[in-house]
Amino acid sequence: GMELPQRDRQSAERAREEASLIDVMEMAAQFFREKLAGGVGAEARAYLERRGVKRETIERFGLGYAPEDRYALLRHMKAKGIGIEQMAEAGLIISGADIPEPYDRFRNRLMFPISDARGRTIAFGGRALDAAAKAKYLNSPETPLFHKGRVLYNLHRARKPAHDGGAVIAVEGYVDVIGMA
Repeated sequence: GMELPQRDRQSAERAREEASLIDVMEMAAQFFREKLAGGVGAEARAYLERRGVKRETIERFGLGYAPEDRYALLRHMKAKGIGIEQMAEAGLIISGADIPEPYDRFRNRLMFPISDARGRTIAFGGRALDAAAKAKYLNSPETPLFHKGRVLYNLHRARKPAHDGGAVIAVEGYVDVIGMA
């Protein structure tokens, strides 16, 4: 007997934008998966092998690789008709008034897609493969889709087993989560 709130024009527009950004994020995830499987992903594959991550696990978790090329994802997405504004809003590139030329946020990193509770890619975590990198891990910034404090990595896969088993085991790192799964 509860009355549902009416959708206003703003919330309908926000839902359309989110759906569009979800598409952009899935395109990026596919790009990263292809790069991991290709020649440029050899170092990332070797890292995963050293950590004992099997091919089936790589595929199940949708792991990928962001090439060292500063513009690889940007060029790929532009070729697919995605604009700079959408890529920036999704947190995939670094851009702004003080940046003369936008460039990829993630470079030479093993990529971990971060999903919402429904399993849709909403962000990425990237692990540096270069020991000299300033940040070992780099996550997507806050976006209309991603709010770090409200997202638990692997929730969409763990929710039912956690409910059925009545327990949750929380670990810190992406590879730790994957190892536990």
